[in-house]
Amino acid sequence: STIHDFDIILLTEPWFGNIGNNQRGPVAGPGWTPTLPVQPIPDEITPRVMAYVRRRNDFTVMLRSDLAKDADIQILQIDQPPHTPVIVANIYNQRAGDDPCSWTLDRLVNTVLPYNLPLVISGDWNLHHPLW
Repeated sequence: STIHDFDIILLTEPWFGNIGNNQRGPVAGPGWTPTLPVQPIPDEITPRVMAYVRRRNDFTVMLRSDLAKDADIQILQIDQPPHTPVIVANIYNQRAGDDPCSWTLDRLVNTVLPYNLPLVISGDWNLHHPLW
C-alpha cells in the first residue's frame, strides 16, 4: 500500500482521545511512532499538531522540546547521517484569545531555531482571503 511510501506524516487537528484504561492519546498504527508536540499532554489540552514517524534503522526523528513546548507547535529534528540534519516545524496557526496580533505563527517567529540547519515549515495556517 502507499502508506509504505512515506516516512513522516505531519498532521494538524489529529484525533486525540480515550485510548483505553483511562488514558488519552492519538491513534497508533503498526510500524509507526506517534510523536506529540509536548510530553506529557496536560489533561485540559488537546494537541493540534503531531507526527507519525515510520520506524526505520537509518534515520531518527527527535522532538525538539528544548525549542518549543506548545500544543500548537511541533519542532522535529531529522537526522540521517551523513546528511545534514533538517528541522521541521509543524504548526496549527490559531489566534490566542482576542488579541489580533497573537497567533501561533507569532510564537514560532519568536522561537530561536538553529540557524545553521535547513528548516521546513508546514501546518494549518488558518488564513483566509476573499479570493479563496
